[in-house]
Amino acid sequence: MNDLEQNKFYKPNYSVLFNKIKDIKTPIKNEILVALLDGQWHSELDLIRVTRKKQSYMGAVTLGTMINSLNRALKNNYLERKVINGNMYYKISDSYVGLTRAAYRFDVKKLI
Repeated sequence: MNDLEQNKFYKPNYSVLFNKIKDIKTPIKNEILVALLDGQWHSELDLIRVTRKKQSYMGAVTLGTMINSLNRALKNNYLERKVINGNMYYKISDSYVGLTRAAYRFDVKKLI
């Protein structure tokens, strides 16, 4: 197989992003990503409930800050946000759901 054919299957951006996802050490950020692994929209209140099991100080501002820091660290369009009926909703971008599931496939039991 020549180099051109071999390179069309290799996605360097995805491998770098995969390693960045696996290297997240903050338990709260891991909890947020694990909650979003289903690829559906989740309300801000749902994510706060999930994260308050680990940290009682979690609120809307802290959640927003963590979402922004995840987007800066990983990719600008990694986590999407949308306002529905005055409530903020979040989800992992459809392009990255499978990649995130693969990154957490073996580590989910350690995180929960």
